[in-house]
Amino acid sequence: MNEPKKYDYIDALRGYAILLVILTHASQAGPAMNPVLMRLFDQGARGVVLFFVVSALTLSLSWYARQGDAKTFYIRRLFRIAPMFWLVMIVYFSMDGYAPRYYAPNGVGLFHILLTASFLHGWHPETINSIVPGDWSVANEMVFYLAFPFLIAIIRGWKSAVAAFVVAVYLASFVNDLSWAHRANIWPGQPDGLVDILLKLWLPAYVPSFMVGFILFFSVRRYSGRLPLRTVRLLLFAAIAAMFALALHPGADIGIAPLKLHFSIFTSYAVCFGIFSFCLAEGAARSLVNGPIRHLGKISFSAYLLHWVVISGNHSLSLSGINMFMTGGYGPVHGFWFFLHYFLCLLASTVLLSTITYRYIEKPMIAAGNRYLTSRATPVAQATA
Repeated sequence: MNEPKKYDYIDALRGYAILLVILTHASQAGPAMNPVLMRLFDQGARGVVLFFVVSALTLSLSWYARQGDAKTFYIRRLFRIAPMFWLVMIVYFSMDGYAPRYYAPNGVGLFHILLTASFLHGWHPETINSIVPGDWSVANEMVFYLAFPFLIAIIRGWKSAVAAFVVAVYLASFVNDLSWAHRANIWPGQPDGLVDILLKLWLPAYVPSFMVGFILFFSVRRYSGRLPLRTVRLLLFAAIAAMFALALHPGADIGIAPLKLHFSIFTSYAVCFGIFSFCLAEGAARSLVNGPIRHLGKISFSAYLLHWVVISGNHSLSLSGINMFMTGGYGPVHGFWFFLHYFLCLLASTVLLSTITYRYIEKPMIAAGNRYLTSRATPVAQATA
């Protein structure tokens, strides 16, 4: 069985994704800044969309390289995601306990714990984000993993990937237009606000983003090395310019009238990220694929799960020295300068914690999964011989 090739640009893409997420949360922590800057920083939350695009790309690369089966794929994904996620579940539950919170107004119970631990929490308004901050994206990832072997069997080329993307856009538009009556029938008794958040965070809203990842995969296979570098660099500039335009006008959804296609802000960013990723794959800007950003990409899963531990600075698990600095321990800091210091401290602390968990939890669990698969394969090989 062939092992998939490691690509530096993929680590870099993950690094930019988590950098955007941390940027957004840092900008929300302090005094108000210039409105234009705030709009730009708020859209850093779309880093999760980049994670989804890259996820479909890397899984496709791995699937074709390994020529694996669904069972092996599921085992690898479980060892890759579950141990770290279950650990942070314990961490955050020890911090917040059963107490009521915004996403669980009646408190956290066994229902919330079981659905979160089994990665099914993305389908109910009170569980989608109730225990681990931001874990709605993990729920979406795991359901996508479940469907991936079936999708990759259907999506076999560039044309079928584009067709799947169009179908996904229609699906997302339909789900987004669910009437309140239908919502009430699906989740009776749930606050309208929580249901509205669920419909913005759950998987159907992001299926187009995953489909962009498939288009990206087949585009790299089909067009790699065939476009002039000048053209690729022009595409890179256009993608970055489009992302800035979307950030400055975040409420501007895009529609294609003849086809009645409605691109949400998430889908619009996914398309931009797909072009951006293709350009990095083609070597359009090698300076963007550097050592620090690649390291951040390697530890991005831990960083995504743990940066909230640093943010919750009043808890004993947080870094008290960083918290003192962020809350003004070294003098008053306002606006942009507060944000800059907060962001740098949050990033440094998150990188430190995540490097440790990546080395001592994520990598050993991935290795354990590989050993388990090898132990299963060896008796079969011997019997065949």
